[in-house]
Amino acid sequence: MSVSVSGDCNAGHGPKKRIAFLAFVKNHPVLSNNVIKFEDVETNIGNHYNPTTGFFTAPINGLYVLSCMIMAYGNTEIAYQWRKNDAVFSSGYTDKTHSGSQSQTFVFELKKGDRVYIKHRTSTSQKIYGGRYSYYNGYLLQ
Repeated sequence: MSVSVSGDCNAGHGPKKRIAFLAFVKNHPVLSNNVIKFEDVETNIGNHYNPTTGFFTAPINGLYVLSCMIMAYGNTEIAYQWRKNDAVFSSGYTDKTHSGSQSQTFVFELKKGDRVYIKHRTSTSQKIYGGRYSYYNGYLLQ
């Protein structure tokens, strides 16, 4: 094991690939059983988050930390699901209090090409709070 002058630690595995993203919901979109698109991208190292589709696609096998915070607009609620390759992984729900919110964080073991996204899960139209209140982010852990 060696430590470089810059403080980087290398155990003989080569440089670690940097993968990270942070994206926010723009405006206050009305959802109706569709993928939530976090279009205001702050960080997208590697360009593996697609703001047009709302999908994060794993570029390599590994453990990824992914999280979101969803805030309902006004006195409504938001029901949503985490999807991994179109299969439901988990569900979330904000209550009807004024601008109710919920955050969730998971560690996913992903294979190259796996897609993870967040989908609104009811056919009832619901409005999400945009303007950097609702976000989706993630990074490669190892």
